[in-house]
Amino acid sequence: MLENLRRKSLTKTYHDPIHQVHFELGYARYENHLSIEQYKQRFSKEKINESFPNTFNQVSKEFRLSPCSLGKIGFNMIVCLSGSFTMGHEDQSDNKPRTVIIDRPFLLGETEITQELYEKVMKENPSEFPLSPQHPVERVSWEDAIKFCNKLSKLQGLDLCYTKKSNSLDFGWHCNFTKNGYRLPREKEWEYAAKAGTENLWAGTNERTDLTKYARFNESLNESALPVGSKAQNEWGFYDMSGNVWEWCWDKYNPKGGADAGRVNRGGGWNTSDVSVLCSAFRNGTSPDFRRDTLGFRVARSIVN
Repeated sequence: MLENLRRKSLTKTYHDPIHQVHFELGYARYENHLSIEQYKQRFSKEKINESFPNTFNQVSKEFRLSPCSLGKIGFNMIVCLSGSFTMGHEDQSDNKPRTVIIDRPFLLGETEITQELYEKVMKENPSEFPLSPQHPVERVSWEDAIKFCNKLSKLQGLDLCYTKKSNSLDFGWHCNFTKNGYRLPREKEWEYAAKAGTENLWAGTNERTDLTKYARFNESLNESALPVGSKAQNEWGFYDMSGNVWEWCWDKYNPKGGADAGRVNRGGGWNTSDVSVLCSAFRNGTSPDFRRDTLGFRVARSIVN
């Protein structure tokens, strides 16, 4: 069914009692109106797997994928449904375990932003390692990432999430989460996607011996990041949420800090040697104007009516 839908005009919306697909501005958003438990109650296991392979025991990646493009450059986002999860870990002094609610679904980049896409939007490539178009962009500050989000939104005809007072001399940006444009993920959204419905320590695995399958880090004296998507995905289809490059989030590291307070970045980077830093619950805070060859980002979007 989904293959047939993809062949339809990208200006149409398809509805039936179970599935809904929105086509807008060159990308499709797939929404599942039944939970997996409801599917189990309504359909046989064979029927489910025939329609959506690998769906029976987890949310279908096929159903969650939202293809996007800018010119000839394609990139994917993944739908993260609303829900709750255990954020934090007992080993993290600044991120102790507690139940956190994700009250509205959102889209998050399947991969980190590539050098190719960043250069297309910003007309420059600040990366220390311009090794290929598919390597993650790095040496971007938090504010660089904010400006990228607004420019990409404008290029795709979406509402801008970020505004800043014209006389502001600091990092006094405001984010409107009810807008449909691109933005940085909130810290809780990032960790929700990294854990992907599990209690795994790292994105994709709970086993230290399997970590190299999922994460690029300094286990063999790595000298740079890998192209995005070179390692295995986690349970919801996200790549590189442990390792490769650190990723900016919207939040202040100290919520009570001022406009120039350090901003959160997550996930660890290609030169990380302490694997505890790669854990999904690990937090790092850095000045919003900080740039480094291990620091990049991925983008999010609010799903709004």
